[in-house]
Order: sequence, then C-alpha cells, then structure tokens
Amino acid sequence: MPEIGAVPPRCVLVLDPASPRWLIANAAAVLGASAGAAGAAALGPDLTDASGSHWAGIAEIVVPVLAASPTELAALRAAAQEAGVTALAFPDLAQASPTYADYTAAVAATPTAEIGVHAIALLGSGNAVRRLTRHLPALTDPVPEPEPVP
Repeated sequence: MPEIGAVPPRCVLVLDPASPRWLIANAAAVLGASAGAAGAAALGPDLTDASGSHWAGIAEIVVPVLAASPTELAALRAAAQEAGVTALAFPDLAQASPTYADYTAAVAATPTAEIGVHAIALLGSGNAVRRLTRHLPALTDPVPEPEPVP
C-alpha cells in the first residue's frame, strides 16, 4: 500500500483482444480488484445527483485499457519485473482454477514459459509504465462472438 499522502501509482490494464468477451470482463474485474487492493487507487467520495439519488464513490484514477497478444503480455510481464513495475497477471491457470489453492498448486507445478497470460495490470511510476506500454494500441471492441447454433 502506498504511504498516506503518497502519489498513487499509474495503473494500466492490458488485455488480449482476441479473448472471448466473458474472459476479458473476468480478467478486468479480477485485475481491477487486485490493483485496488494493492493501493493503486482510493475511492472517491459518495455523490448525490441533481435528483437526490445516491451514487457510491468509484476509483479516482483513470485506467487506460490497452491491447496485446498473449506473447506480448508474457514479454510485458517480464519487462515490468525488470523495470521494477508491479505486474499483476491474469494467467490461464487462474481462469482454470476453481479455488486459489488450486491456482497456487498449478503455478507451483508449471514452468513460466508454459503459463499463458490473458491480461496484466501494471502499477508503477507514470514514466516507467508509459515506457513499457507506449507502443501498445488502445483496446477496441473485440470482434463479435458468433451466435450460438440452435
């Protein structure tokens, strides 16, 4: 957690645009919660709209969402570690594990090169995170998934 009064780290989310929408949504939710728990953002104050309706506060930071292939994500994770940037990864082992204990065992039994990465949240100084991600495009709407065959 950052110190009180410290500048929060920059947070960037990088996702595989070829993943199914449900996996993109799941990865974004898990990494968003993980980044928040790691101190990437404080919640803003609750709000009241012009009609008097209550709105709970949300994270006060802007989180760019970028796109990268699984190969690029794996390389980005390694480069982030070398640069001292926190890389919160959402690997295939996490998505396939029903519990955190199962995930822990799967990671312990799998070599790094065999772990597929679906998404990463990068947390660090603005300059360090920008250096790692400036070449990546913004995530755009993924190709629509085909309609199920009846």
